[in-house]
Amino acid sequence: MPKAASLPTLPASLDPSKVCPPCGRCCRYVAVGIDGPVSVSGVSTALWLVYHRNVSIYQSHDGDWFVLFPAECENLLPDGLCGIYEHRPLVCRDYDVDGCEGTSAEPPEKVRFDDGASLAAWLRDKRPALHARCLAAGIVPKAPKPAAARKPARRRR
Repeated sequence: MPKAASLPTLPASLDPSKVCPPCGRCCRYVAVGIDGPVSVSGVSTALWLVYHRNVSIYQSHDGDWFVLFPAECENLLPDGLCGIYEHRPLVCRDYDVDGCEGTSAEPPEKVRFDDGASLAAWLRDKRPALHARCLAAGIVPKAPKPAAARKPARRRR
């Protein structure tokens, strides 16, 4: 799910549910299921994860939450094909290519957070009650006042 420019498209004669396109998108990251930011504890964990550089969390269109680590498979060939296709792991065999990143125009995730600020803003806008509980627990900062509303800092002499 790392962002990329354009994706290859399959010829209309090929059934995407049976043919993996040679884009290698799904071979360039590891995604592991997590409890989502649906409680104060879940938000705390999600924030801890995205506070780390190059770590993201996302919600799938099915509603499941994942942590995403960019990491290219050592068996991905330069042409985007699998170098061990006949002996690939079960997780690769079970991957549903119908609707994958390489065959679908729809974004692969429902919502994605690459940093703590975007997660906190989403909470504030979409889950205000949970955001308030997180504020009370001290795990999200209060939103800064707009620049025009801030008073100038007093100068020390």
